[in-house]
Amino acid sequence: SDVYKRQVQVMILIFVFFPIIWGFRTSLSTSTYDIDIIPKAITFKNYIIVTGSESFRTALKNSLIYSIGTVCVLTPIILLAAYALARMKFVGKGIVRTLLLVIPLLPSVALLIPLSRELNKLGLLNTRLGIILLNVTFQSCFTCWMMHNFFVTLPVSVEEAAYLDGCSRLQSLLRIVLPNAITGIISVVVYSFISSWLSYLIPYMVASQTQYFSLPQALLFLQGQ
Repeated sequence: SDVYKRQVQVMILIFVFFPIIWGFRTSLSTSTYDIDIIPKAITFKNYIIVTGSESFRTALKNSLIYSIGTVCVLTPIILLAAYALARMKFVGKGIVRTLLLVIPLLPSVALLIPLSRELNKLGLLNTRLGIILLNVTFQSCFTCWMMHNFFVTLPVSVEEAAYLDGCSRLQSLLRIVLPNAITGIISVVVYSFISSWLSYLIPYMVASQTQYFSLPQALLFLQGQ
């Protein structure tokens, strides 16, 4: 049975990594019609052309700004919201939890169009801030639910002991809860960064000028050249 499990694992690994390996192999080939496992001629010309492009460097900088900016804005908001949802009692708490799961199921385009119109009214179209705000908007529900689940697993008795020692709720959050929820915080940061880095639809809806293109937009633009 162990041999069978290993065979299945190897097949899954091949299925997952083969497109990545083949894409890298094709990027080193001089011809798109070369289908040999090892290219007949290896060249780094494609990488030199892409990295030497001014639009690529600008898009790389923009993607870093969008990703880091989204993480910096989203993380403190989500930590406070998730903690309140996990620890505090208020009217409509169950409805909020349900909405956190339902809203991400809605089509992104259906939400992007009205949000883009609001950004246009605020003068935030073709701005980096507008893209960051939309990233935060679309990631907030799922990341809040993710962080909420981490807070729920932490024992309340630890916080109650901190209150007896004279800590306020904010001090308890900063000194007790957050250090114990560091794995959840890292998960939120990684998810937010990768989602912002790979995002194509949001920058496409907000940025029509090449100076604000993200990396996926720039790569598609270079492919058409």
